[in-house]
Amino acid sequence: MKLGAAFYAVMAAGAVVSAVLVFRGYGSYSGADQWYLIARGTVFLLIGVMFGIGAVTRRGLRSDEGPRICRSGWIVVIALVCAELVVYALGDDGWGNFPSIVSIFIPPFVKRLQEKYYEGREEAERELNPEEPDGVWPPTG
Repeated sequence: MKLGAAFYAVMAAGAVVSAVLVFRGYGSYSGADQWYLIARGTVFLLIGVMFGIGAVTRRGLRSDEGPRICRSGWIVVIALVCAELVVYALGDDGWGNFPSIVSIFIPPFVKRLQEKYYEGREEAERELNPEEPDGVWPPTG
């Protein structure tokens, strides 16, 4: 999960930077009302926290085991993106950018990468250590 944890860490850093830029009213957010900046920045910050949790725990946000936040954290990310869509809809057209819905697909994507990695490792292990005639794998040292 090292690559997945790194991916989560990059996404967390990007979301936190986005939150800071929104809080400061940078770019297209410069004309927005204060309530909008606070709401939108808070949602970005919470998404960053969720991806940070996925990076720190090294299990991701859609794990089969571990703490509850690692097993169902992707549902929280979906809820946060929905909240971001609501805040965007309540704001003026010129305030900020359309929410990034891509965040919803990151936990399943990382989970799929992890599964493929372990399948590839298992296949390589079988090629390096062929089965013995009785169908038993030789011990790996």
